Order: sequence, then C-alpha cells, then structure tokens
Amino acid sequence: MADAITEMLGQSRTAASAAVLERLRRYVEIETPSRHEDNIRALAALLAADLRQAGAQVECVDAPAYGAHVVALLDGAGADHITILSHMDTVHPVGTLVKQPFRVTDDRVEGPGTYDMKAGIAIAVEALLLMQRRGTRPQRPVRFIITCDEEIGSHSGLPVIREHARGAHAVLVTEPCVAGGMAKTSRKGVLTYHLTISGRAAHAGTHPHTGASAIVELAEQVRAIMQLADHAQGTTLNVGVVRGGTASNVIAAQASAEIDVRVTNAGETERVHNALLALRPHTQGVEVTVRQSEQRPPLERSAHVVALYERVRDIARDLDFALGEGASGGGSDGSFTAAMGIPTLDGLGPDGGGAHASDEHVLVADLPLRLALFTRILESL
Repeated sequence: MADAITEMLGQSRTAASAAVLERLRRYVEIETPSRHEDNIRALAALLAADLRQAGAQVECVDAPAYGAHVVALLDGAGADHITILSHMDTVHPVGTLVKQPFRVTDDRVEGPGTYDMKAGIAIAVEALLLMQRRGTRPQRPVRFIITCDEEIGSHSGLPVIREHARGAHAVLVTEPCVAGGMAKTSRKGVLTYHLTISGRAAHAGTHPHTGASAIVELAEQVRAIMQLADHAQGTTLNVGVVRGGTASNVIAAQASAEIDVRVTNAGETERVHNALLALRPHTQGVEVTVRQSEQRPPLERSAHVVALYERVRDIARDLDFALGEGASGGGSDGSFTAAMGIPTLDGLGPDGGGAHASDEHVLVADLPLRLALFTRILESL
C-alpha cells in the first residue's frame, strides 16, 4: 500500500528522487561562485527555461558585476502572494567539480552547491512542475526569486527581494533545513566591518620613539572588540583577517582587520554597531576608522514566523512527517523579508551537510519528502 508521500507524488519515491537528481545535476554542473558573471548568467538562463516550462512568466534581471537574478511569476503578479526565495551563487571556485564531482551514492548526492542550496532550487522547480502534472494550482499567486549574490551580502539582490516580496502573504526559503529535517524559525543576523588603522612609520632600531605603530594599536582594538560579545544573548564577534606592516624593522604605519558579528535580535544589532563605530585610538598619533560592509538582520522567532511554521507543520503532519523547528547561526535572504514584517519560514530545503566544505552533500532519501511537502504547501497556503 502506498504511503502518504507516494500517494501525494503519484509515483514511487525512487522515481521522484530520480527526477530531482537529474535536475540538480544540471544545476550543479554549472559552477556558479559569486561574481562569476558568465556562469551565473548561464544558470539563470537554464532556470528561466525550466520555470517557463512550469508555466511561469520569467524575467532575468541583469546584475552587472554579479550576473543575473531570476524572477518568475505564476498566476500573475497579484498581491498577497507566496514568495519563494532562493539563491544560485555558491562559495566554491570554478574547477571544484574536478575534485568534487556531482556524484550519487546509495544514500547521498555530493557536489559543490548541492546542499547550499541548489537542491532547494531543484525541489521548488520540480514542485511547480508536479502541480502542473497533477492539474493543481497554488492557492495564491507565486513569485519565485532566485538571487545571484547571497553568499557575498545580497548587495545587488536586496532591491529585487524588496520589490517582489513586498505585500507577500508568506515567504518560503529553500535554504537547507536544520540537520535532522527541522525548519528554521530563527537565524542570527550577520554584520561585517572593516577596521583600518593609520599610524606613523619609523626605523624600529634607530628612531622607534618617532613612530606610532598601527599594529600595536590593532592589538588593543582587538581586545576591545572581543569584549563586546555577549554569549548569554547569543552575540559573538570574530576578528578573522588581519593585515599590517611592511617589514620587521619598520614601525607599522598601516594595519587593518575584518570583523564578523553574529546577533540574535535587533537590540544587540544596534548595541554592537554603535560600539564599533565609536572605537577610538589608544595610541597617540594613530587614527582608527571603522566601516560597515554588510548588515543582514536577524530572523527573529516572531509571532508571524511561529504562526507560519505551525501552519506548515500541520501540512507536514498530513504527510506523516513531524516537522520540528530550530535555529541557525548563519544568515540568509529570508532575514531581509522577516525584517520587512512578512511571515518567513526558512530551512525548507533538503537535509544533508557539509555547507561550504569539500564534503557538501544532500541525503537522497529526503528528496521525495521535501518535494511532497513543498508541493502541498503551495497548494494549501
């Protein structure tokens, strides 16, 4: 006897997995590291063709220096719609496929970008095609946004997201689920800063007193920066990259650092931001400058997010699947839509692991479940 998922899919789990895997292979084998314009445009064209096959009106939005974003409309451009939010760029440089090829084993599919997040895109596209075959439609108009610069801050993608998500009934983010299959009802915000220190060069042996070391100042600043962490609130800071100096016998005139901040709520965002911009030098003759390079707000577990999660959890229950909820320390484009006040549910992509790593993979057994769930969500919300 067929279970709830195979009945929903109208085919065996094996056949459903095979369809998703073939689609995923085509997407993964176009390597799309952020800012690789040619490859990103090539994948955007492929995604546009697949979405047109599913009955959508599709626009490729040119993004100079990044590539192109894809925006697909299904059942018109009406308001109170469902927004599907994905990204096609990865962190893996071109050539990764040579060492890390697309490969399907008994229990998992491997390859750069499989988990983060081309499998999620494949699931969403396949869900639209499945509804077409089933003769069903989404309950609401759908806008499917696939950005091309999420991994580097969504500087080009954010205006596209804001334009097409505005007025949405809900946003569904196809980022990977929390390990074990849970949806993401909260995410930390991501703030990045560039610290620049200008000192005064001098000979370290003959005239050290005339110099002002930017590196010594940097050490003092790092100490102050790390004291801004509040682990009870989930606020962490990391000075991940430092540069400075020209030679061991020269008092360093220049130094810099890149700072990563993770926060769980808007209050901590404001506190840390203001503190970093207020940093002042400890060393006479030195200048300190702090510039923010990225601000992705936290996806907070608000009442709107919880209500959407509970509706989707009930839909999953009809498929005999207990959809739990969890949190993530990383950011996503869903953080922007949640900050807009739109109910946003993240982590609807397949289970797996190895994000941004050489063992990136998706669990094959999870693909039919994710396909059935995503299709039913679009048919039900």
